[in-house]
Amino acid sequence: MQIGNLQHKGIRTESAAASFYLDSSITGFDAVGKPVALTGQFEVGFGSADAEIIGYLESYEDREVEGVKMGAVSWHMCAEFSYSGTAPTLGGSVVSNGDGTVKVAGANAGRNTLVTAVDTTNNIVSVIFR
Repeated sequence: MQIGNLQHKGIRTESAAASFYLDSSITGFDAVGKPVALTGQFEVGFGSADAEIIGYLESYEDREVEGVKMGAVSWHMCAEFSYSGTAPTLGGSVVSNGDGTVKVAGANAGRNTLVTAVDTTNNIVSVIFR
């Protein structure tokens, strides 16, 4: 999302990424760039509805020989995600919708995210991870 010449997508406040196993909700490269939540020990996926988002999936690797899928997850950065349901509010927070999109966070949830812009035409939200 871009407003005039300003956009936040991809800005990193510091280098912060780690490798995780991917759960069965992530099946291919189309999940790269989507929000992810912790779903197990050292494991991420789209999570359940209302799960806290820890970052976005930066890479996908199907390690057939080992029988696992892995990916890098980035945080301390800015990202754009599709949202479902009610449009998030500026200054508000978002959580996982359980399907690779985000939704408005309930009370005391999503505190690690900050909504900085909302495109209600295309259902896209710009988020800073704190």
